[in-house]
Amino acid sequence: MVSFSNFRTLDPDMADTARELIGELNRRRSPFLPFMNTWMAFNGWMESVTGGGSDAAMITALAENRRMTDAYSELLDRHAEFRDRVKAFADMWPVLNVRDVRKKLGYDALWHMDRDALFEACRREDVKMQPIGWTEGNLPTWAQLLRTIYLIRCNLFHGAKSPQNGRDRDLVRQADAILRYFIRDSQ
Repeated sequence: MVSFSNFRTLDPDMADTARELIGELNRRRSPFLPFMNTWMAFNGWMESVTGGGSDAAMITALAENRRMTDAYSELLDRHAEFRDRVKAFADMWPVLNVRDVRKKLGYDALWHMDRDALFEACRREDVKMQPIGWTEGNLPTWAQLLRTIYLIRCNLFHGAKSPQNGRDRDLVRQADAILRYFIRDSQ
């Protein structure tokens, strides 16, 4: 069950840490550190409000939460910049589950195949990817957006994103910008 009031009753030092992580974002040089900080702050908030025992449980709780869905819809309706960011982000989809790619196609598939061949092989081998149920050209739902950002987080945290790869860098930067925009303007 999601309880947004939990964050207000969180230990003040812990809540301040989450806010400081967000505040540190613009002082970092690596293109991935801002997203990592954003995610850590979001993850702490997410655990506080959902009481979930795992990231997957917390993501599911927020993906299915009406208040979050409504906040996302309102942002899309009221903020053209946010909507444009989401559209540009979705133009880069789908996002592969790198663990599943490695399991089904081998550890080196990501580096030895061009993008078209990789996606063809992934579809043939039924590799997991996000978003599920999304149609190219459509705006994603809140659940699709959140689960795709979470997959990017998982891929990054498990060593499957490189700042030298332009697409990886763009995916991480877009995910960070959208998550920060949502955090800032959905309240």
